[in-house]
Amino acid sequence: MLDPCLISIIPSFSLYNIRIYFLIKTYLSIKMKFTLATLLATAVAAAPAPSNLSFTMMSLRSASPVHFGSVNASGQKFYIGLEKPSSYCPTPPVPASSCPSGKYTSVTFGSGYSSLNVAVPGGQRIYIAPDGSLSYTQAHSAYIPPGSTQDGFILGPKNKDNGLRPITHKKGGFVACPAKKNVGPWKVYVGQPASKDVPSGCASDCLGFSNQAVEFTSEQFGAWQY
Repeated sequence: MLDPCLISIIPSFSLYNIRIYFLIKTYLSIKMKFTLATLLATAVAAAPAPSNLSFTMMSLRSASPVHFGSVNASGQKFYIGLEKPSSYCPTPPVPASSCPSGKYTSVTFGSGYSSLNVAVPGGQRIYIAPDGSLSYTQAHSAYIPPGSTQDGFILGPKNKDNGLRPITHKKGGFVACPAKKNVGPWKVYVGQPASKDVPSGCASDCLGFSNQAVEFTSEQFGAWQY
């Protein structure tokens, strides 16, 4: 790029040359701005787009009672083997026509966190309680017990064959523990729970499973609240 100081040190710099100099300088300036804009646009395009997708959860463990089971929310915990989740919509004041069906447990993911896909103001955060149970906050309350884990949820890439996405957590694998040995419903934990913390009183009754996310497109929200 030409140095403006050259004008003062070159006596023979004509008016024509000065015009040419400023034309070149303007061209280079525009080219630099265009290149920068192109680089920024490329960087934005390469960055992962924020996901506003929602999912239901399905358990996979071949030849077991929890294989292809729906993971449902009930009583601030999650279970496999329930007919449907426990959900609620306040009618009135909410018009019945505006209430989600509440037949599905729908969740969302973002930046290591997970939440229930609900319409209630304030939402409902998913976390892991100190006893390892997969839990969620009560509607209209942000209370989470001390010692709980809120982050660490990972939504994996979509399987090109079946469309499923693996859900994992930094604390360990997902585990389903029965009400009685081999009898559901099965309460969901993350990591290996202690016998004193599982419904049957024996941690060896529990089964590890692969938690899979199934894209949820039936409704905007799974429920007003769970």
